[in-house]
Amino acid sequence: MNAEELFLANVTTIDRIAAFICRRNHVAEDAEEFASQVKLSLLERNYEIIRKFEGRSSFPTYLTTVMHRLFYQYRVKEWGKWRPSAEAKRLGDAAITLEKLLTRDGYTFSEAVRKMSDRPVAELEAIHHRLPPRQPRPVLVSDDSAADLASSTTSEDTIEQQDREQSARTAARVLDESMTEFDAEDRLILQLRFWHARRVADIATDLHLDQKKTYKRIDKLLARLRVALERAGVSRAVVEDLFTHGDQEISMRENPPTSPSDPVTGNFGSERRLSP
Repeated sequence: MNAEELFLANVTTIDRIAAFICRRNHVAEDAEEFASQVKLSLLERNYEIIRKFEGRSSFPTYLTTVMHRLFYQYRVKEWGKWRPSAEAKRLGDAAITLEKLLTRDGYTFSEAVRKMSDRPVAELEAIHHRLPPRQPRPVLVSDDSAADLASSTTSEDTIEQQDREQSARTAARVLDESMTEFDAEDRLILQLRFWHARRVADIATDLHLDQKKTYKRIDKLLARLRVALERAGVSRAVVEDLFTHGDQEISMRENPPTSPSDPVTGNFGSERRLSP
């Protein structure tokens, strides 16, 4: 089968992969346009991309790899001069998409959460507090709209919101830094307890630890984190709120790190209560 025949035989596969990639990147509405761009790219220079296929994998697998790269190019083109921050790139695709919605597209955080409904709210809140503050792109509004906006938000509200966001960012940073000082087993215990909402009894059983000692161990670890937060200037009220509601499930990441060499980023039930 030559390149043209291979292309024609996989047109529906291209559409399917395009829909998957766009849905995964929270731009499902762009699937048709992206698929068209992919087809044009595959046609260029007499099917050059297809002719590079060497049969080392299935053709759909090859297409998927190629289309992920083409999507990056498509996204850069569509987003224009907007670029994700270094921290967003470090945190991954979800952070990049969230930052784009907030800073390029001008959505509020609540609106962005609805757009990214396949992601846990706690995870998005945790990411949000780790993103550097960036001003959204200016949007032209009418005089009437401007008056409505001005009357809906007071300076006190703005200051309070900024203070809460700053507290959240400080807490997230301090927790991240403090966790890297714990040994591998301590980090794993806290991950199981607060990322996966495991009961202490189950953790002790899984890790072959004494249950009573595990309770005390967790209390000591949280005490260390509490001290670090207070030293960083996080208010006592915020610190107490961080550790009062630890029983709910927390999902900072879909696959939180467990390797001793991996930095632990996340917190203990905090972002949901810290978010403005």
